Amino acid sequence: MMNPKTAMTIGGSDSSAGAGIQADLKSFTALGIHGTTVLTSITIQNTQTVKKIIPTSAEDIRNQIETVMEDIPIKHVKTGLLYEPSIAKIVSSATKKYNWDLIVDPVLTATSGDSLASTNLTEEIKKTLIPISTIITPNIPEAEAVTQHSISTVEGMKQAAKKIHTMGAKHVVLKGGHLQNKKAYDILYDGKQFTELSLPKIPNKKAHGSGCTFSALITAYLAKGNNVQSAFTQAKYSLWNMINNGYTIGEGSDVLRITNQTIKNAPQKIQSSLHLETWMYLSKIIRKIVDELPLSFTPEVGCNIGFALPDAKNKNDICALNGRIVRSSNKPQRCGPLQFGSSKHIASIILAVMKTYPNQRCAMNIKYTSKNLSMIKQTSFRISSFNRINEPENTSSTMDWGTKTAIKKTETCPDCIYDTGGMGKEPMIRILGQNPSDVYRKLKQIIHQY
Repeated sequence: MMNPKTAMTIGGSDSSAGAGIQADLKSFTALGIHGTTVLTSITIQNTQTVKKIIPTSAEDIRNQIETVMEDIPIKHVKTGLLYEPSIAKIVSSATKKYNWDLIVDPVLTATSGDSLASTNLTEEIKKTLIPISTIITPNIPEAEAVTQHSISTVEGMKQAAKKIHTMGAKHVVLKGGHLQNKKAYDILYDGKQFTELSLPKIPNKKAHGSGCTFSALITAYLAKGNNVQSAFTQAKYSLWNMINNGYTIGEGSDVLRITNQTIKNAPQKIQSSLHLETWMYLSKIIRKIVDELPLSFTPEVGCNIGFALPDAKNKNDICALNGRIVRSSNKPQRCGPLQFGSSKHIASIILAVMKTYPNQRCAMNIKYTSKNLSMIKQTSFRISSFNRINEPENTSSTMDWGTKTAIKKTETCPDCIYDTGGMGKEPMIRILGQNPSDVYRKLKQIIHQY
């Protein structure tokens, strides 16, 4: 097994562990990076407020850097809470000495609104860190402090990014979560072109440590070998899913769920807002299904569920698990992310149904047993079937042929289609519905018969 890549975070300790070096280390670990730390301060805080900041001495900060660097090779370094101008100067000197790729997160305030900077820190960051930074990642208030211009639009963000770039930063990542907008816009500027990413803001979420985590994820992706644009894009989607799956530990802000699994399950290659809405809908329901699915409903090949875009034409228009829901340690477990175009099998079923019933855009497979079928028959669901023995030799897709065959047997769209298997083929039941909620409702109704 190869040794992991390394990175360093220079920042403050958060006693609530939602931000600061704690969030940075969780982000590094989630991406397989060994994180080292230089502690600039201890913050006494919780999810609601910062009560006190205790700076580390300049000598101790220098000693931390030198001691780590004399033993461990590190190229990618990010800064967080520096608090005092003197600390920014130390980081600047070390960056030049060790030739770091420096990612500057100019932390000035906490999510709670409390100040995290002493007098003149902003000017020192402008003077000593921005000119040598590989990437700087301000949010809107931080960018306003650096540029001395107010920002209220995406165009304003672009103008600010250009101005910060002229100060010496190779790349500017400006985070637009503070804009009064339904979407969270982030931009990357490399001096020539902009890359814009936007995802819907998640209602009722005030995420503690999102800025720290975003810059730490970018740093970790760079340490893994990604280029800046790839690191920016992947960090954006990973962070969004961490916020989406965040949790509450106190009375204040939510905490991000910073795990490798959350990163793996983040949306990928989202082409439009409609694609993202489809992904989000299915993602929400899958969590419920995994929590409630009986093992007796889980086939040997696993379960999958897919949800099509309106007017879907091929498998690339259908979101499904790139993997399955499988049995693990006597409980169902999701394996693989949700992706468009990931499952020819479930897509063939949905596309075949939509040819006759365009509003039936979702399908899920569960285990066939005589008991499971009997439970379905106790409901009011319409049931149909096909027999693999009757499949023509020149059929290109069994699921397409079988689904269409079953549909022809009923006057309206069936709720469930089953087959009893064949040579080397596991028997299966498919639940059809208009959307994931409809399929989930039918699944629960079947489970309720037990």
